Amino acid sequence: MSWLLIVASLLASDGRGTPSAPGPASASITSVYDGDTFTLSSGDKVRLKWVNTPELKPPEQYAVEAREATKAFVSGKTARLLYGETLRDGYGRLIAGVEIEGKSLSEHLLELGLGHLFVIPPDETDLTPLIAAQERARKAKRGLWSTPEFQGVLHITSFHANADGDDRENVNGEYLRVCNISGETIDLSGFRIADISGNSWEFPKLLLPPGNTFKIHAGRGDTQADPNDQLAIYLGSASPIWNNKLDRATIYDRFGRVVDARDHSVQEETP
Repeated sequence: MSWLLIVASLLASDGRGTPSAPGPASASITSVYDGDTFTLSSGDKVRLKWVNTPELKPPEQYAVEAREATKAFVSGKTARLLYGETLRDGYGRLIAGVEIEGKSLSEHLLELGLGHLFVIPPDETDLTPLIAAQERARKAKRGLWSTPEFQGVLHITSFHANADGDDRENVNGEYLRVCNISGETIDLSGFRIADISGNSWEFPKLLLPPGNTFKIHAGRGDTQADPNDQLAIYLGSASPIWNNKLDRATIYDRFGRVVDARDHSVQEETP
């Protein structure tokens, strides 16, 4: 690569190879991967804000329906892109809301029950209409809300049992991301998480607003309870907790009821 191309690449990245160039104010959507991931006519890939739709790999219920709903919503139209404080994620994708003719794609998917509210702070958006759309879908048992996995108040959205590098040197690299899929703020005091062998760890006090996520790190650290940043708790282990080949994380509420569970295997790692 010539030095001119190297300089251009650095100018368009954050220095670690992740693109940081500003995204377009509007664009057409040329291809849709799944309900919340697509590509713009500018070439940028986008991770849709405020909603998490089912995954196609490994296949989850209503993943195809979510993808097709997004295709139908954006097909042949120009999208307005709405950005927040964080422009791109760790994969270089733009993080943006999408409006078509003044209508929100995120709200549309929530109304259909083809995704759940998903917020990673900082985010000062008024979530009231999004929460209301989700609650209407839940009450009608549309889409996700008709399945057993979405009957609790929390949903495990990702499970990183295998930390980067040596797990023993990166215990906090083992983590789960969990979302409050209810319409109310939840106090996590007394909730706990267990592994496949029955070992369990109790959560500290943490107020989790509706739609917000928190991270559960295996290692040591201070609870991050400021809603203006990514919420996080630490299980306090000095050594790795989760089995890299096969494990299951199960979350229980303070009454001992299963809230949600997610399996991990080397074939099903989610980025």
